[in-house]
Amino acid sequence: MTATYQLKPHELTEDFLKVLKEAFHGKEITITVEESYDETAYLLRNEANRRHLLEGIEAAKQGKIAHVLTMEEVEALAQ
Repeated sequence: MTATYQLKPHELTEDFLKVLKEAFHGKEITITVEESYDETAYLLRNEANRRHLLEGIEAAKQGKIAHVLTMEEVEALAQ
């Protein structure tokens, strides 16, 4: 099982630890801590990404998106 929790340091309470212990009872776990960032802001920093994303948003608003790929279709294209 994989779980991602996004929270602030003050939310690391005893109750949160109890939830983790119950969710992964008897299993070894790995905890990685990293600073969160705004993914949209990150993607918009690059001009090519910005243009592509904004064009996609505009196309969606105008109903011009014909097909949204499923994860299986994306994986098949990546092979």
